[in-house]
Amino acid sequence: MDNHTITRFFNQLIKEVKKDTKNIGIITDKDGTLFLDDSLEKALKNFNEKNLGTNIYIIANSGRTVQDMINCLEQENIPIGYFDYIIGDNGGMCLDVKRNKQLYKHIMDNKVVLEVIDKFLEIGGKISDVRIADGENIFAYPSEEVKEYYQNRKGIIYKDNIKDLADIDITKLTLAGPHGKINKINSFIRENMKGYKTHIGKTSFPNKKSNNYRIDFTRNAYKRRSF
Repeated sequence: MDNHTITRFFNQLIKEVKKDTKNIGIITDKDGTLFLDDSLEKALKNFNEKNLGTNIYIIANSGRTVQDMINCLEQENIPIGYFDYIIGDNGGMCLDVKRNKQLYKHIMDNKVVLEVIDKFLEIGGKISDVRIADGENIFAYPSEEVKEYYQNRKGIIYKDNIKDLADIDITKLTLAGPHGKINKINSFIRENMKGYKTHIGKTSFPNKKSNNYRIDFTRNAYKRRSF
């Protein structure tokens, strides 16, 4: 949204919101859905002044880990305080920014994750294309390509045995590879893993020339949530 669109949006919101509405959440991806600047702050102030008793929250929402999002915000000089909540790992974890407190964390069953990894390797997937997240860190295999992909990134933990899941509170498993293999593992998950969900998309991991797809495997908890 540009500045004019933001102002028009909140002016319309002021007209539409019922006086008994207690909370409103505006959910945005970190990557440019909203311009987080002084105009947004003024629009929110104007909204709050005209809608006494209605709280409005800005919620950052992404497939990245929460910590990775914080790191990116810092690099781009975007104050983390613009957000009230940060949701990462496709709904796997939520941080209450104002209180600097983990609001929730949807932990996956390690046995289920291991079964999916084993199936991925069985159909020809590469161990270096397996990544695991715990809401804060990303665990990856230390191949040269992977280390080059993550160079200078914080929160990356390299594991020679990526299948050693002990003591990891897993929030997301990501697998990369050719479209056919990703479709196969997606079908396997959908047929065998109840209470979980998948999301497929293009990826530049471990490099753009690979022309890979990636599948994110998480618990069946939505990125959107009531606060």
